[in-house]
Amino acid sequence: MKVFIAGGTGFVGSVVSQKIKSSGASVTLLERNKNKISTLKEQGYEVFEGTLEDEEAVNVFLSANKFDALINLIGIIRSTYGFSFQKVHVDYVNILLDLAKKNGIGRFIHMSALGASEHGDSEYFSTKYEGESLVKNSGLKWTVFQPSLIFGDNAGFFDDIIDLVKTRAFVPIIGTGENKFAPIDVFSVAEAYNNALYNEKTVNEVFRLCGPDIYTFEEIIDLIMEISPPKKLKIHTPSFIAEKSLGFIEKLFPSLSKNAPVTSDQIRMLKHDNICETDEESQKNDEILGLKRTHLKDWLTSYLA
Repeated sequence: MKVFIAGGTGFVGSVVSQKIKSSGASVTLLERNKNKISTLKEQGYEVFEGTLEDEEAVNVFLSANKFDALINLIGIIRSTYGFSFQKVHVDYVNILLDLAKKNGIGRFIHMSALGASEHGDSEYFSTKYEGESLVKNSGLKWTVFQPSLIFGDNAGFFDDIIDLVKTRAFVPIIGTGENKFAPIDVFSVAEAYNNALYNEKTVNEVFRLCGPDIYTFEEIIDLIMEISPPKKLKIHTPSFIAEKSLGFIEKLFPSLSKNAPVTSDQIRMLKHDNICETDEESQKNDEILGLKRTHLKDWLTSYLA
């Protein structure tokens, strides 16, 4: 099995790539950062140095190396200059699908997001939906994963929340804090991707990936303070005030907004629950994908120690 992975060196991508390689597949990573390449090769990966902006160079490489599958793990949580949600979640997907078709790569596995929606008010979710739709209509043998919050060592979201709780005199909570999540561990996500490569039951299917427990945003804050005291005062800020204020700063003072812990789009994301519909759905996923999901509290207890 020869696999080409785009986005295979980030928080989730590095764990997925390692899992697939350790299972016996030959893994080639698309990598733009020259400083990472020698280390990646030492770890046993093949590496193509480049970006999707140079589509022709990637095409030449793929045509010279016959791959069985292409995995797309490219994604961003905040839009920046030169890397908009539209570019990363939609345009890049178009490029990768075109490359797969040109080079006879019939298997395409794609990272979407739980909450992806055509009519959502979050640009993150709407562009994730658009990219996912391109994959579903590609004519390839596809699989789409929609994970809830992903946790693991060096997970940006959880590291930011932990830092917020530990360093602030009080903890700001935007909105009611009652929006629900089903956090899933990064190793289960990696297991899902690896098993999808070899399991025909995953072809042309969408899998929502959720952890075994459901927490509200405020309960996640409480859990961190329970494991790593002391408890801090929590102050709720109406979401519409935070969203409008951040939107104003992002529009008029974009350089200042880069250091903000959240964006206006992320606040819009927090308005919606991010959970699977039923326990039966998760149990079915466990059986098909071979998952052994970790409890968030167990991981946090170890991580915060």
